[in-house]
Amino acid sequence: MAELNYDNIRRIWEKEINSEELQDLDDLTIGKMAEYLSHVRLALTEVPADNNLQVEIYTREIENLEYMLTDLLKIRMRKILEAALAQQSPAGVMTIAEEEFYNRVSRGVSAHASFLESVLTGSVSVDTEVERTTGGVAATDNGGMEYVTVMFTRPIDTPFIGLDEKTYGPFEREDVATIPVANAQVWLRDGTVVRVVAQDVERD
Repeated sequence: MAELNYDNIRRIWEKEINSEELQDLDDLTIGKMAEYLSHVRLALTEVPADNNLQVEIYTREIENLEYMLTDLLKIRMRKILEAALAQQSPAGVMTIAEEEFYNRVSRGVSAHASFLESVLTGSVSVDTEVERTTGGVAATDNGGMEYVTVMFTRPIDTPFIGLDEKTYGPFEREDVATIPVANAQVWLRDGTVVRVVAQDVERD
């Protein structure tokens, strides 16, 4: 990919703000944008202090670049959020960070929809379902087993067998581990563990 310049970045920004659909933007392009901004910042530091005109030019360019990049990513985040809430796939290519954001929101929306349905049908306990669908809970392919990432507030000296039939522990105070939700529930209630809200909890 060719190096980007100010006009390239402006065109990418304008294309995004003028379209209702998410436009293509990959990690390489974002990297090139950040690289160009760093280049301009470096150039500013090399301008002689008495060259007020050039200092003003570079300073204004940096301010404009910072605004466009910030606005670009905020607009994209809004579009991605709207797509996730509607349970639709965004039209454009996303960066890895944007894909992770979309996946997290989509899972949350899906979990909440299931929670709402279970409440309306009276099929599960409200307290149990809230605990299983908020903050740091992730399902895996292991028979639908759900896990939660927790931090231990006191030691657990004896290893235990989780409902997934795997051995966990022992754990020291402040150890962080991902364990089955069913095993964690009692400890969450008595304060043995506290929930850790991760960006994306995946079971190894």
